[in-house]
Amino acid sequence: MKSIELLGKGEEMYGRAYIKLNVNELEEAIKKLKENGFTHFVMLSCIDWLDKGKFELVYHMWNYEEKEHAMLSIDIDRNNAVMKSMSHLFPQIETYEREIHEMYGIKFDGNTRLTPFLLENWPHAPPMRKDFNSEKFVKQVYESIPFIEEDENEGI
Repeated sequence: MKSIELLGKGEEMYGRAYIKLNVNELEEAIKKLKENGFTHFVMLSCIDWLDKGKFELVYHMWNYEEKEHAMLSIDIDRNNAVMKSMSHLFPQIETYEREIHEMYGIKFDGNTRLTPFLLENWPHAPPMRKDFNSEKFVKQVYESIPFIEEDENEGI
């Protein structure tokens, strides 16, 4: 696969290139792939590895000529979830960083738009983190709403 050749590491996984990098290698790897035909930034995804104390960020890129999907993966510390923004390389990364910031609590240094994106007025912990207690949240929020009994004949 072209991306594995260009970066000198990685493996093919389910027809895609999966390339594990150190945080300090990511920016140069994105630049190198972009300069060599990986001109479409597809998305940024996040995996919460609670038991390992880390978040995995996966930067997905596509090369139309080669029809190749490259996934650049890095790990960051879950307790100090800070990553340098890569939005200067592809502007659309800013939106993905905003979403991941809101859903997982990861701070992206250099991204000046880490403002509420989907969860306006959300005072709780980031909801996609594995330690977010959704049962407790539902009890706190929804059990305080009074039950309204409906009349069976209503609407007939």
